[in-house]
Amino acid sequence: MDSEPSGKIRLYYVPFSCRGSTEYLLREAIGGFPGPDYSGIVHISPTPRKLRDAQKKFHRFVGNPYIPPRFFTFKQLAGHIFERKMPGKRFPQFLMPLLVSGISGHRVGYASVLSRLLKELKQYHPEKGLSLIREDLAGILLKLGIPQDIARKLDDALLIFEKYQAALSGSNYFDEDDAFNYCVSSAGEALDNFPVLIADGFYDMTSSEKYLLAKLIEKADSVLISCPDNAEISFITKSYTDFLKSRFSVIETRMEEAQKPDPPYVKYNGVEDEIEGVARHIKSLYISGGAKAGTTILLTFPKIRRYADAAERIFTRYGLPFSVSAEKPGSRRPPLRDVLSLMESVAEDFPRAKFTTALNSPFFKKVPEAIRTHIPSLSLGSGIIKGRSAWKTLSAGISGNELAETINKEISHVFGILDTLIKIREKATVQEYHAAMRSVLSGMGFEADEEDTRRLREALEAVRILGEFPETGQISFKTYTEYVGYVLGQGTYGREEPGIQIMDFFESRGLEPDHLYFCGLRDGDMPSKPPLDHILPDSVREEYGLVDLRRYLGIQKLNFFRIVGSSLTTHLSYPGLEADKTILPSPYLPRGAESGEKILGIFSSEEEMVRKGRKPYSDSFRQLRLVGRSRARVLRKKLSFPLRVTDIDAYRKCPRRFFIEKILRLEASEIAEYEVEAKSLGTIIHKVMEELLALPIEDVEVERKAADIIDGILKDYMFENYWKELIRETFLHLLPEILELESGLREEGFFPFYLEMKTVQEVLPGITLSGKIDRIDACGDRFRIIDYKTGYSDPGSEIIRKGKDLQLPLYAAMLGAQGMPVEKAGIYSLREVGLKWIPTKRDKNTFEDYISAALKFLGETAGNLRECRFDAEPLEDFFCSSCPEMPFCPYIHSAEGAGDPEGKKKIRTAIYDG
Repeated sequence: MDSEPSGKIRLYYVPFSCRGSTEYLLREAIGGFPGPDYSGIVHISPTPRKLRDAQKKFHRFVGNPYIPPRFFTFKQLAGHIFERKMPGKRFPQFLMPLLVSGISGHRVGYASVLSRLLKELKQYHPEKGLSLIREDLAGILLKLGIPQDIARKLDDALLIFEKYQAALSGSNYFDEDDAFNYCVSSAGEALDNFPVLIADGFYDMTSSEKYLLAKLIEKADSVLISCPDNAEISFITKSYTDFLKSRFSVIETRMEEAQKPDPPYVKYNGVEDEIEGVARHIKSLYISGGAKAGTTILLTFPKIRRYADAAERIFTRYGLPFSVSAEKPGSRRPPLRDVLSLMESVAEDFPRAKFTTALNSPFFKKVPEAIRTHIPSLSLGSGIIKGRSAWKTLSAGISGNELAETINKEISHVFGILDTLIKIREKATVQEYHAAMRSVLSGMGFEADEEDTRRLREALEAVRILGEFPETGQISFKTYTEYVGYVLGQGTYGREEPGIQIMDFFESRGLEPDHLYFCGLRDGDMPSKPPLDHILPDSVREEYGLVDLRRYLGIQKLNFFRIVGSSLTTHLSYPGLEADKTILPSPYLPRGAESGEKILGIFSSEEEMVRKGRKPYSDSFRQLRLVGRSRARVLRKKLSFPLRVTDIDAYRKCPRRFFIEKILRLEASEIAEYEVEAKSLGTIIHKVMEELLALPIEDVEVERKAADIIDGILKDYMFENYWKELIRETFLHLLPEILELESGLREEGFFPFYLEMKTVQEVLPGITLSGKIDRIDACGDRFRIIDYKTGYSDPGSEIIRKGKDLQLPLYAAMLGAQGMPVEKAGIYSLREVGLKWIPTKRDKNTFEDYISAALKFLGETAGNLRECRFDAEPLEDFFCSSCPEMPFCPYIHSAEGAGDPEGKKKIRTAIYDG
């Protein structure tokens, strides 16, 4: 191409510390325009944010009513040209990985990797077809001695690319890069006359962008170009400037550089502390008058996803005006999240958590109220893992025939709505799934606000486009759900609002804010490594002119020092800790420039309210007394004598917890695990042992008879066969050890005397106990008590003397009052198959000593129960660790709960009289 006339192109080199380059170019451009019509100026920016910044600057210094210049990014300009020419249909770029996945059979994750490579090849080598690219890469691989397995992987990828291109051509679709490359040849025709062209802030263009820029330069009368300049990273901008100078006659000018010292940085304790510190700093800036009308405040991060939610939450608390320009995936919005939960439930055979989320969603208006009300608690307590059949038998655990019938009917109704999807979930076309989903959403009564409804409709319609390609064929509903989730997960950027601008680092490139807050500057994030390329080694990428590691890191360095250098004030920071992990600062932060920061007197609205109305839990009522009618009602209905032996231990562990669970009957909701409940397992074991001990243990057929006993007992339980078989096999495996243990007892002369004995007995004057003793063995007039446990147990004789685990000595006291003196008691562990006795052989105390100690504690406990004293005073702090009341307990938050005896001074008493 012949060189253009001298003076047409002016290239301005912009040092990192230079401010106002964009405004300078705009003022230069309007010099030849009398105004108010400036539409003859075309301004090209590398990012939408840079473009918006240029529009604001132009409006600020022009002021009067005017016809503005035409502002574009290259992507916007290509879209404008394509819409005017319309050679075909535009294929949504976010669908590219899905179509590649459908063509190749790879999962969406790997298809995204393939899509990134294809996109890069099209951008950096637009003039070459895939066949020529294949030849080029084959020569490079041979030259560099790359192993054959990488060559095969590349060849497979290129074959997939050819199929992808053929699929697009067959349906007359153009993807984003094909449309861009098509527009290069049509740029001169599609844009009306423009005397002045501004290319502002570019430094590293793809080949496609260079060719489009050259077409625009050819048509313009005057061209103004700015480019960041720094000797250390000139290799980044060299390709761009060399391209301009090789094709056109260029006048070069270097803008003035400002001298600025290296900015200090602040180390915070963590991410939350860092955002809090920045919020206080900005609020102090507003209060002191440092932020006036028109002042630009920019907050940016290398990894905004790690910070965005915290920044929104904390800035709102501090009352700061802000807008977050970050990708917000639609799949995180509640209505769309619930639709995905429903789809995943159908695809995965209705797992408990996901299907419960869908059934309890407020956005499915036709889900019956009975389901919405009861399903969360029923599913938590049911132990369901997944399975349509398990959901249909959910009502079996409901007390009340009417409610059970209602739940069963409504669950069947919901499955009736989903039946259209269930029937085809193994294999169907995209169009069939699309039609079925519309039917299901209608049947479930899906309703959401206009934006969410639009997003869902657009996502389903976008995925439906894939059905136009025969290459996608039939897929499973799980794959279809993955496609819809992927499309909904493609974020949209938040709308720009007045106030502090919060954005990702790469979106902020080229901006010149008044006040810059750059957070998250930790090693590994700034600079960060490029996404791992599983196909092309870095040496091949460098040889073929693609983005390699050196260029990727250099671009980050250029953008970092450009925005830091061009800002009036900078506040750099990083979190020094993450959990218990120490974080190192970014190597871009100047050594020895760490500074402390302490801003006093700046509070969030939340902190102000807390300080005004602070009342710690330690000031709450530690002691609870019921008197008058309240006491009489509790003693009559909840604590009437005889007292249950198990309640004595429960009260002694913690009176407050006893009051909550036994008197108020309040229980913390727990998620049932896929297991047999301990209570049910205990009942089964007791029944098995009762019938087993009725057999002669020397019987040669005792094992067969034991198996029949277990089968007979288990048939009455509604467990899955898996659990029944597990219980049966486990018990039969332990049977030889059980028989050996029983033989040893018999050799001592003791035989089972009474099993499952229910007894009520007065053990102290005015104190009557009730309980059920698992087993009593006898040898003449000597008796022993045995208590079965399905888990590990270590009773410990000294524990009883401290007032814990009083059950066995109290049972002994009840039998003693009936004329059946007990010489010792034992825990029969069916997990360990062993007996642990109280007292032990080495114990210096007799069993009578333990009975006396237990009766002493009983008298004390019964007196407190009669007085209805329910204090937050656990017997041991160990019990607190498993208590659901722990976050709200005044004992835990008191000084005494923290091990300070002086905390008793804080004890307060609440007295309730009916």
